[in-house]
Amino acid sequence: MTQVTSFLSPSGQQITKGSGPATRIQVGTLEGVATLERAELGAPWALTGRSLADRHVAALVYEEVSGKLFAAAHADGGLWVSDNGHGKSWRQLTNGLDRPHMYAMAARRRGDRVTLFLGTRPAALYRSDDLGESWTEITAIFDVADVEKWTFPPPPHIAHVKQIVFHPTDPDIFYVLIEQGAFLKTTDDGKTFTDLTSYSHPDDASYRDLHRLVIKPNDPDKLVVVTGVGIYRSEDAGASYEQLTWRGEQMGYPDFAFLDPDDDNIIYSGGSELNPRAWYNTGIAKSSVMRSTDNGDSWVTLGNGLPNPMVGAIEGMSQHVWDGGMMLLAGTATGEVYATEDKGASWQLITDKARPVSKEDHHIPFISEEVRRETLAARGD
Repeated sequence: MTQVTSFLSPSGQQITKGSGPATRIQVGTLEGVATLERAELGAPWALTGRSLADRHVAALVYEEVSGKLFAAAHADGGLWVSDNGHGKSWRQLTNGLDRPHMYAMAARRRGDRVTLFLGTRPAALYRSDDLGESWTEITAIFDVADVEKWTFPPPPHIAHVKQIVFHPTDPDIFYVLIEQGAFLKTTDDGKTFTDLTSYSHPDDASYRDLHRLVIKPNDPDKLVVVTGVGIYRSEDAGASYEQLTWRGEQMGYPDFAFLDPDDDNIIYSGGSELNPRAWYNTGIAKSSVMRSTDNGDSWVTLGNGLPNPMVGAIEGMSQHVWDGGMMLLAGTATGEVYATEDKGASWQLITDKARPVSKEDHHIPFISEEVRRETLAARGD
């Protein structure tokens, strides 16, 4: 039987398409890459392997033509490649990379050419045109206004690249989301950038807190922009925005968004009621997954099979699509992976042994009260 693989990580590949339902999931965790497998649709999942266990994996990206699987790691963990794509053996890639704290990664194919993009902390953007063997920094991201204001709330207040998103029809257009500070767009393949700032207001609870971008493939001027203060909709490629959700609501801190493959007016979003600072104080994120069937105007909770309240933050989400079906995955900072294959009508806990799926230190608030106190004291909170 041919394996169909999907991937789950905080800031890596979020959408896969296959010949059928996924039978393998590779998960980027605090302790490397966990592999889950099942025999067929409806069969139970099993944790069948773990690799790169001494790295905190922030992003997994599979380049399907070359068959290479890339893993970008937090905490100066660097960039790694599994040349056979199975993740059983890895080698490190370093040529041209002078910031080893990795965050976001994405792969773009144009004809027979592949370009890899990599985002780091401190915020920087790199590209590779030889499948990661060498890298060049794209310094044009710093040629916009207010770069000196890029920041991140916890000390040492260093911003990072959160996500890299490609235009569905024009390969010269892509977006780079800086957390926190900028929503960057290039129309000339990275030679110049514009910061799309009109979503931002001086009284926002967080400064330009970009999380995710979804572009409607059939009308690329229509964007769904997920931020730390709510979800926005743009009908004009980011020139103007309408805010759809707000702080203080059930999902006051959204982090992910996906379109239904059969109807792009249906939007799925995952996130938390509380923001990370509150997680440290309370030890609970109150996470949930919600769906809108009217392009974001109204939302309902998809909670059947998910814990209520959900303690750990949803730190990774991904979507696998096949002809006639869709799977959504949600990985938490407490080590669970949940899946739905009926468009959110029901969820299944497919493992609680993956280890935390976590951006940076977002797993720490849920470990113990003692650890939370120590972390808050170290941060000066």
